[in-house]
Amino acid sequence: MKFPLTVCCAASFLLSNTLHVQEALSNSIDLSSNSTGNMLLASTTAPVTDMPMGQSASPLPENIVSSDADLFGTPGGGYIHPFIGIEGLYTDNVYNVDSDHTSDFLTTISPGVWFSLPSRKEVPLALATNNTSAGGLQAALPEYEGFDRVNAYLIGGLNYKDYSKESHLSDWTAIVQGLFKYNLRNGLSFEVVDGYTRGEDRYDIGNSRPDDPRQFDSNLFSADVDWLFTEKLRAKIEYSNYFLNYDATLDEFMDRSDNAFALYGYYNYSIKTTLFLEYEFIDISYDSAELKDNQQNFFYAGINWDSTSKTAFTLKVGYQYRTYDNSQVEDAVDASDHINNDALALEFAFQYKVTDKTGLRLGVFHKLEETDTFNALDKTVFGGTLRYEQEITQRIQAICDLRYENADYGTYSGEPERDDHRYEIRPAVQYVFKDWLMAEVAYSYEARNSSDEFYDYDTNSISFSLNAAL
Repeated sequence: MKFPLTVCCAASFLLSNTLHVQEALSNSIDLSSNSTGNMLLASTTAPVTDMPMGQSASPLPENIVSSDADLFGTPGGGYIHPFIGIEGLYTDNVYNVDSDHTSDFLTTISPGVWFSLPSRKEVPLALATNNTSAGGLQAALPEYEGFDRVNAYLIGGLNYKDYSKESHLSDWTAIVQGLFKYNLRNGLSFEVVDGYTRGEDRYDIGNSRPDDPRQFDSNLFSADVDWLFTEKLRAKIEYSNYFLNYDATLDEFMDRSDNAFALYGYYNYSIKTTLFLEYEFIDISYDSAELKDNQQNFFYAGINWDSTSKTAFTLKVGYQYRTYDNSQVEDAVDASDHINNDALALEFAFQYKVTDKTGLRLGVFHKLEETDTFNALDKTVFGGTLRYEQEITQRIQAICDLRYENADYGTYSGEPERDDHRYEIRPAVQYVFKDWLMAEVAYSYEARNSSDEFYDYDTNSISFSLNAAL
């Protein structure tokens, strides 16, 4: 028996990430807010865009899940898929602060629809942006392997949020994402991706404030040309632009536009193994905080390995180097022991199907990122996620997500050092009533321990969601 819900129901939570009261997770997508769960390579900084169900920010192939455990396929596919999700969430610390906790109950209604050509049963695009990452992405977009001559996809959705006590926080968020791919018979293909987000940073000290939430508009545009010129060799060139604009004047120091150019070279060592090299250049231009304008170079070597029907992994290891336009800033960075211009660039994703009913997913990442606070120039981010999945019956599945992230801020001279450690555990149980109706109950505990105790917090939440999709 197959359950067709994850694709569309997760799409119903595709916007929940922009709520940022809790981290949302989904059975087969990477969110970072308050829904249903997968945390592979998700960011702990709030501004991350949600994705439709059935997808992940991991570049891993999706074909390692057996038909028995592919809980949310829709037999026969379809061109148009409406969906809606309703979630109730209780939290004992809605603002994620260290003291004077405020509890609240949040109701979220998430309607939307997605369209695909040709007809599909799975959402083909996993676009999860992160506002502090250069170029807008903390992990590379998984490649869309559409083999038809023309492939098109479009999704749109809304999140309506209603707080029972802190009613002034009630608001809405939205996403629109699309993909168009055209394949020629000579191995040449063209792809365009665009994703718009109307979002809001998560509440905590340093992000959204009770009296002045960090609301933003962002847009990621990407276009590439891909050429498979022999059975073994393939090359790709890509351009992307990430635009970020916050509503409040107080947050204008984060407004920027990133232009990125990337070159890829692939060698198909075997049917199951691909080796690749990647170079990326990103020019980051701030609207008002011009002192932080910089250019970044990334050099990667990597491997995609899909060894069996049970195991697959992707590894990218490289070097990230940044230079600032302003010589005074560059000199200050060179003279500081705490602010870095270069770092290890790492992305690792691993999936293992232990049995037909049990699976594990692991993700690890390390990069330099842009700042999200006034008193820091940048931050070095290292994180990892682990998911355990257990099919109990054909209708019941248990999930447990673990997450850790360390953000080491490069603070200016005279400012106290800030080194954050953030943890989360989220067990959940999902029940499929019908092919088109699924429910989930989840508990989440999240904590942040910082070298500056001002940023500490711990939060508990319990949620129930009901998701319908066609």
